[in-house]
Amino acid sequence: MQPTTTQIAEARKKAKLTQAQAAALVHSKTRAWQRWEAGERAMCPAYWELFTIKIALN
Repeated sequence: MQPTTTQIAEARKKAKLTQAQAAALVHSKTRAWQRWEAGERAMCPAYWELFTIKIALN
């Protein structure tokens, strides 16, 4: 499933993470995360799946 920009931002905020912390959680760069939230690039479904799994474990 390809997440929307809103889903990405809301999930990160719900997990109480900064963009840098969220990016580090999925082994990505902060700028990539910023672009995903801004809608400049689409987030790969694998990153989304990894992120949702990791925040569910916290």
